[in-house]
Amino acid sequence: MTASVPLARGHEARDPVPAAAATQVPSDRAVLRAVGTLMATTPATADGAKRILSAAAAQAGMPGTVLAAAVLDASRGVPVPARAERALRQALQAARTPDPVPASRPCLMPLREDAEEALDRFFETRLRLTAAPADPEARQAFEDALFTLCILMGRPCPAEAVHEAVQYTEG
Repeated sequence: MTASVPLARGHEARDPVPAAAATQVPSDRAVLRAVGTLMATTPATADGAKRILSAAAAQAGMPGTVLAAAVLDASRGVPVPARAERALRQALQAARTPDPVPASRPCLMPLREDAEEALDRFFETRLRLTAAPADPEARQAFEDALFTLCILMGRPCPAEAVHEAVQYTEG
């Protein structure tokens, strides 16, 4: 048995909703549980999970509480409307995709010697970690060197920071 979910604009949904979702009364509690579920299944903060839920609800054209109930139903193995699932998948993908950093953004660059020293430390700690992957001190030294490069080069992504540092020291 299926029921229609009213859209935010007052139209009927094209995708049927399982009876389990239609019989449950969506509430703010469902939203809180859905946010917790998104936090657990997606590397997101509470605010990030709320934004994902809100963006998916807007994309699907349904109230946030109804989409939250669909998220909870999905976690229980109950089928959800295709448009809700599609909207949630798109919102998750958009949240995981970092905003592109303009290449010509104005920023202060470190001294070339500091960048070379940080790169040398990074490569040394990477070799040390490769030689002893179970060593917690080697892991900590590697993560510290990587963090230093990220801060020094002003890049949130470690791969970008290493690439930027190599380009900067060679150029």
